[in-house]
Amino acid sequence: MLYLISKKNNYGSYGFRFQDDSRNETANIWSIGWQRQTSANYDWDGLNRSDVGTYVFQYTISGSGRLDIGEKSYPLRAGKTFLVEVPSCHRYYFSGESDHWEFVYITLVGSQATECWEYIQANGGPVLSIPPEAKLVQLLLKIYQEVCEKRVTDLYCSSAKAYEFVMECYRFMKNIDNPSKQVPDRISEAVCFIQAHYKETISLGDIANAAGLSRYYLINLFREYLNTTPLQYITKLRIEKAMDLLTQTNLSVNDIALAIGYANANYFNKVFKKLIGTSPGQFRECKNSLPTTHILIE
Repeated sequence: MLYLISKKNNYGSYGFRFQDDSRNETANIWSIGWQRQTSANYDWDGLNRSDVGTYVFQYTISGSGRLDIGEKSYPLRAGKTFLVEVPSCHRYYFSGESDHWEFVYITLVGSQATECWEYIQANGGPVLSIPPEAKLVQLLLKIYQEVCEKRVTDLYCSSAKAYEFVMECYRFMKNIDNPSKQVPDRISEAVCFIQAHYKETISLGDIANAAGLSRYYLINLFREYLNTTPLQYITKLRIEKAMDLLTQTNLSVNDIALAIGYANANYFNKVFKKLIGTSPGQFRECKNSLPTTHILIE
């Protein structure tokens, strides 16, 4: 059973509870959510909570929080992920070092989750730097979106999603020592801002302000590290989300346009056809012969 813990605007927290004991499964989702915290009341003590036997993966989108383990204290800014086991001696909380802490998280149960967290702790430690364009982050956001849209509805589906996430964690760790190019924190902050706000009307200036950069420098860094521009990145993200909605839901083209940040269906149609070569309606009709979910924008 999927139940809604809380929901406000685009933020929400969802829990999974099934009649069968999912804790004994290979891997399963216990909870998942996207939150924005601004109060010191957000404070979790790893030795004083009821969800025993769970494993938390929490990725910072913007703002900052903090993780304390023993005598070590880790700042958690955009692009930082922490992994902890419950119960264990740790504390994570909104520290007030910024005006908010926005993050997406997933909590898993199961033997494969146990082994994965132990492997990551041994090879990477409790805090990792993960660029927002990494497949691991994108998968987490995708799972959250599918849960929001009520497309993860039973024990088997949630277990499959959890196992996929565990395998992507292993893939990321395997490649962590051989990154193609280390993305600067400012670019990670910009990308996180885009991913959090692509459904809204955002400008180049908004992105630059979120990253603390001039628009000129932001564009140059995007071209250097991501081989694209900020506005092209937004467009690519929106169209990828649109393709997913076209193939996985029955939403109208106009509703999809509004859901991904376009003011109307006419402009959405023009952008979609320019990039994909066909209209959204035609793409939906041909979804069985056009399995495209990712696009390359030159």
